[in-house]
Amino acid sequence: MTAVPGPSPSATPPPIAGWFVQLFLRSAALPPTQAEAVLRRSGIDPLQLDTRGLRVTEQAFTRFLILLARRARDEAWGIASRPIPPGTFHTLCRLIVNCRTLGEALVVIGRFYALVVDDFSIKIRREGGEAIVWLKPLRALSPERHVSLHGATVFLLYQFMCWLVDRRIPLTAVEFSYPRRPTSAETLRTYDTREIRFEQPFTALRLESHLASLPIIGGEERLSRFLSEAPRTLITRYYDHSRVSDRVKSILRAQVGTPMSLDDVAARLHLTPVTLRRHLVDEGCGFSELRDDVRRRAALDMVRQGHVKLETIALRLGFAEYSTFHRAFRRWTGTGPTEYRANPPAS
Repeated sequence: MTAVPGPSPSATPPPIAGWFVQLFLRSAALPPTQAEAVLRRSGIDPLQLDTRGLRVTEQAFTRFLILLARRARDEAWGIASRPIPPGTFHTLCRLIVNCRTLGEALVVIGRFYALVVDDFSIKIRREGGEAIVWLKPLRALSPERHVSLHGATVFLLYQFMCWLVDRRIPLTAVEFSYPRRPTSAETLRTYDTREIRFEQPFTALRLESHLASLPIIGGEERLSRFLSEAPRTLITRYYDHSRVSDRVKSILRAQVGTPMSLDDVAARLHLTPVTLRRHLVDEGCGFSELRDDVRRRAALDMVRQGHVKLETIALRLGFAEYSTFHRAFRRWTGTGPTEYRANPPAS
């Protein structure tokens, strides 16, 4: 097993890595002349495609995917063994928007794609304190197709999950059933996680179990806007643009029950504490403020789930005593956790 450390944060939002273009282009297997035409119409220079470190704009990447799907006549851009007919994803969205929770939506996604994809099935199971969304292989694939299919599927699935609940979902880990690749360090930027593992039994997204109960944010207007802007919204909206404060919150969420100091987080980001503090000041926030906000959001999510005892929530969030948690919760919401659970505010 190999793991990839987190990337150093950048003040400038990074565009899309060129290897994403290569991945989809290889999968579509277009004739060279058609592939070149798609690249040029997307604003991507075919002669630069193999350049190490190549990056393309979000607009160019979105246009590339639209043109590629049209040429290939396949919504999956050729990554699956058989084409997925145009309109399939639209139908799925219409089904899922009526689901109540993320976990329920994932079950529907799995059942739906079992009808249109022959290569794998999407499963969800609970194990300990985690919900695990994993790909169960159904047929043997070449190593290259296996990497393309699994890499693209979990990327798109994660982005879709984030859209469904309208927030970037923190993951405890992302696991791939293939060896580490030269592009693996870039992969970490795609997910809100502290660790990516390779050479695992299955490709999977791991998240804290309570997150599977997050409500689906529906609405006809929101869905129509999402579909009209696809695939841009699916590809880029929840892509990590690496504001330092976002990276800090990601680390704090992953360790929400463990006390972490500014020095601890700075070490995770490969920064000095002074540099981290300066970045946060530049972004208009402070470390204590971020830590308190992460704790508050986690507390609200957990309290809304009626099956977890309040004393257990206090311990999971790192409070030594329930009374301390109660005071903090009242400061956050103006009411105690028992009253909040009984009468949650309308969202």
